[in-house]
Formats: sequence, structure tokens, C-alpha cells
Amino acid sequence: MITKAMILASGRGERMMPLTRDLPKPMLKIGNVTLIEDKIIKLSEIGIQEIVINTGYLGEYIKDHVGDGSKFGIRIIISDEGELPIGTAEGVRKALSYFNNENFILVNADIWTNYSFIDLKSYNLRDALGHIILTKKPNYQNGDFNLSNNHLQTGNTFTYTGIGLYSPKLFIKYKEKDLGTILHKEESITADVYSGMWDDIGTPERLRNARDEISM
Repeated sequence: MITKAMILASGRGERMMPLTRDLPKPMLKIGNVTLIEDKIIKLSEIGIQEIVINTGYLGEYIKDHVGDGSKFGIRIIISDEGELPIGTAEGVRKALSYFNNENFILVNADIWTNYSFIDLKSYNLRDALGHIILTKKPNYQNGDFNLSNNHLQTGNTFTYTGIGLYSPKLFIKYKEKDLGTILHKEESITADVYSGMWDDIGTPERLRNARDEISM
């Protein structure tokens, strides 16, 4: 049973300027919740007990906002990476000791989705080092993968949602700094396609669209 998760929240959010000049992107709100709160709530609702959050640019805002996790009924650990980006995979590697060799859910803070994490919580990786959630390529992205028999292939039909279940062994096996590079190398990664609502909140326009969508 999966009890631990990590939220990637250390990006600078440069494409979101000027909104992120004085505030880290995970602190932006859609409706009445911040992007980071949304992920914490969704994970706590399925029984995740501990969440590691990596922070970087203006990370003190996130630390002060989420606290130790007690207000969400969980434990939150902050992994401070400093002001300079170190890469998504390196960020996970820095926090591996918190997972005690257990598989964990990994999610990007800067997405907006109604995906339920409950299926990932009970998913059995078996011999795979990761199982990720894909979605049909949106018109603002080039796409990341194709899919064959639930295994990743090179292509651009689907986009990685920023949601996955991972074995710590994946981040020990590879030394690359970015998770995307590793996913294109490792042959044992499996995937499912999610057809529900999902957006990468990467620009002010996409943030406005997400806010408009929930106000309808």
C-alpha cells in the first residue's frame, strides 16, 4: 500500500511572469485553493500519510503556507533545493531517503486536473520502475510519448500529465537530472491514458482558462 508522495514545486515559473515575480507558481490560486493545496488535499483524501515537497524559488512562501501538514491531517516534509534549479529527477534523488525504499506517488504542483489518485495508490508496479499517467496531447504542447501495450514508446501522441507512481530504484539506476530524460530511456515504464480534465498551468492564459472553467 502506498503511503508516501512527493510534490514537485521548485520551478521558477518564468513563463508565468509577472504573476510569479513575488510569489512561487504553486501558490497561485484557482478558485479558493492554491495549486499546492489542491495536490495536498487530493493526496490526503486517498490516505497518503507523508508528502515531501521540494521548494526552490521563493520557497519560504510554500513552507509557511503548508506548515508541517497537520492542518491537512498528514505529515509534510520540505526539501529545500535553494534558488538555482537542480532538475526534477535530481530533486527526487535528494529526497529519496524519506521514502525508505517504498514506492511513492509523484505529482507536479503546476497542473490542474480532476484525476483521482486512488488507482495509483493501489497499483502494483511488479517489475516496472514506474507507472505514469498520460493524456492526449493538448494543442499547446508537442507531446511526449506513444503507447504500445501500456508501455511507453517514442512519439508525440500523448503528454505526460506530471502524475506517476515510481520505484526509488529508477532514480538510483539513472544519474540524469531531469525525469523526462529518464522516462525516454527506461524500457520498463508502463502507463495509462486519462481522458478527463487536465491542464498544465504554465502560462497566465492557461491559468485564466482554468479559473474560467471552474466558474462556469
